Amino acid sequence: MSNRPDVGLGPRLLAIETALRALVDQASSTDSALRDRIRAAAEAYLVTIPQVSELEREFTEQSRGFVESIVRPPTV
Repeated sequence: MSNRPDVGLGPRLLAIETALRALVDQASSTDSALRDRIRAAAEAYLVTIPQVSELEREFTEQSRGFVESIVRPPTV
């Protein structure tokens, strides 16, 4: 953590991401297409963002990475 706000936000994001991963894992056991639908929904939004500036490209790239980290099946 590089600064004080990260210390407050980091734990909250960790809790949210951990809960989302667990929910996606659980729901995927009965809905095999869930992960693909989540990816598709995120992509449908991201393609609407004009890739004009570096900030928009970075946002899009990071968003795809975060979505993938949540929907990626757990490794055994």
